[in-house]
Amino acid sequence: MHIPIIDFSAFLDSTSSDHVKLEVAKNLDQACREVGFFYLSGHGIDPSLFSDMLSNAKQFFTTASTEEKDRIKVRPSGEGTGDDSRGYRVVERADAGYEAVDFLREIETDGPPYTRGLGRNQWPQTPESLRSTAEEYTTHLETLGVAIMKAFALALDVPEETFASRVDQSFWQLRLAAYPGVPEGLDQTKSGLYQHSDFGILTFLLTDDHKGSLKVLAPNGEDWLSADPVPGALICNIGDMLSVWTDGIYKSTQHKVLHTSQDMRISIPFFFDPNWNARIEPVLGNAEKKSKGEGVNYKDVFTGAIKYPY
Repeated sequence: MHIPIIDFSAFLDSTSSDHVKLEVAKNLDQACREVGFFYLSGHGIDPSLFSDMLSNAKQFFTTASTEEKDRIKVRPSGEGTGDDSRGYRVVERADAGYEAVDFLREIETDGPPYTRGLGRNQWPQTPESLRSTAEEYTTHLETLGVAIMKAFALALDVPEETFASRVDQSFWQLRLAAYPGVPEGLDQTKSGLYQHSDFGILTFLLTDDHKGSLKVLAPNGEDWLSADPVPGALICNIGDMLSVWTDGIYKSTQHKVLHTSQDMRISIPFFFDPNWNARIEPVLGNAEKKSKGEGVNYKDVFTGAIKYPY
């Protein structure tokens, strides 16, 4: 399996012809049908912002005190300001482990107490620039996510608004994650994140320069290929919900993290998901399926996928 590099700049250029934009859209379409992963260049984001995001994340994980991390830890919904979703956590499983801090789109709602997913972000104070940098980064990726959904609509020959109207207030999730280094001599097969597919629409992934950590399942269902970082590009993959939306034409690909370096690995996924109240139904496929109203409500999928405690 080859993970293609797609230059998206022409689609973002208002002077590009319809023909050129269609070619870019077709490249995305092919990647989603055949691989489910692609590298995105020509995204219009200054590389310095990538560097700032990575350095801020690393500074938080390496210098924030235990007390600060505890102050912003994820807490159960219905208790105080908790919503099961936002804040710092340490994920420990038999086959994996990492620490992370999560931020999500804030929606106007009554509370506290909050229901699952509908709380308020807990921003660290260390480093001071983390919040402003993350908010700038999020703004860019929200815009980019909408543009890619418009490209998908063009390639699939469906009305642009079919997708765009359901992601214009994307319930995004930004995660800063740190995978600890594995000391020499310890079992290096149990460091990272278990095999999974993402449940949403589209994931933008920014990582440091560690190679060999992100593994993507090949089409034969047996081999694992490394999706190593490409300078200046974002690693992108589609999720289960986009598969539902396209009636299975786009398939989400299983992947995992197997971090074996002795150094900490910083990973920053941005999950670009539908609007909180969006209903996602197949827009392709046979008329019978569409007439039955098959589909999912995004908020139901999200609240079902979040599990507390970790």
